[in-house]
Amino acid sequence: MLLKYFSSNKAGLLIIFLCVALLLWLNTLFNPSGAIVSDTYLAGPLGRLLIKPLYTLPVLSSLLAAITILLCGSLLVQLNTKYFFLKSKSQLPLLFFIIITGGLTNLRLLSPALLSAVCIIIVVYRTFESYNKDRLSFHFFDGGILMGISVLIYIPSLFIFPLLVIILLLFRKRVWQEWIYPWIGIGLPFLFWASFLFITDQPLHSMGDEFRIAFTASDRTQTYSTMQFILYGYLLFLVLIGSIYMIRSIGIRKIQSRVFFLVFFWLFLLSLLMRWVIPASGTDFVYAGGISIAFLLGNYFTNCRNTRINNLLLALLLAGVILLIADEWFSFVPGRFPL
Repeated sequence: MLLKYFSSNKAGLLIIFLCVALLLWLNTLFNPSGAIVSDTYLAGPLGRLLIKPLYTLPVLSSLLAAITILLCGSLLVQLNTKYFFLKSKSQLPLLFFIIITGGLTNLRLLSPALLSAVCIIIVVYRTFESYNKDRLSFHFFDGGILMGISVLIYIPSLFIFPLLVIILLLFRKRVWQEWIYPWIGIGLPFLFWASFLFITDQPLHSMGDEFRIAFTASDRTQTYSTMQFILYGYLLFLVLIGSIYMIRSIGIRKIQSRVFFLVFFWLFLLSLLMRWVIPASGTDFVYAGGISIAFLLGNYFTNCRNTRINNLLLALLLAGVILLIADEWFSFVPGRFPL
């Protein structure tokens, strides 16, 4: 059945998932004017350096976004393969991350928020290695540097930095050196930034201006189709089901799995906090929050019973994606308006 096949680790699944990503992005690749280019006032200096050259190349920007999304999804699969908190080597997190981040047209262009999500995933990957390690761990130093780079790419990602402190509380004993490492790590990229401003005779207070602009920026107006509302409404319904399942089953999971899922829960909360404090971030929080949701849904569909209802739930999600793709493609038909 559908659920049993998609919960496996078969090579054919990767081809299917690549086809889903290709179909979602084809419309944007052929019609890049329909996507909204990311605003640079939320980007840090490194983010502007990487994104601005792509403003005149929307097709390349969309293609790079698709590749980056696939890279992020693959890292999520590898994360579970290494630490095995989904009870099986499932590739479902890749599928869910593609759907979550590819369902909205404005998320299909390369943006600072997407690049910062790559850093966040690597931070999680690195810090998970410190779990139950007796010796002094330098992974939090690496995590701090990556978070600093993430902030230089996308200013609002500063709200994800407390995740390092939370992981320290959950993973490590009270070793005072490890509590200093994240702060030293995140400070180093800012030190290089300040040094660059000093060498180029630019005022250092421009660093503060970057954050002031990001925090005072007005909310962006974005429009969504009816099919997008339906798809993401159904995703919220699945998140509710997955959350109830997680609450009921968390008590029988291994301690390591409980702690890892608690980290993903805090990552989701911090991404919502970022969206609430900086409304101009818009749907960008989906990149960071989508990491947690991909694992939540992956956990449910990997471990739930192989019943008709659960197969129907997964089939309806795939049908919603197909309808969204069809709706976008049929919008090119003369005299026909998209849903």
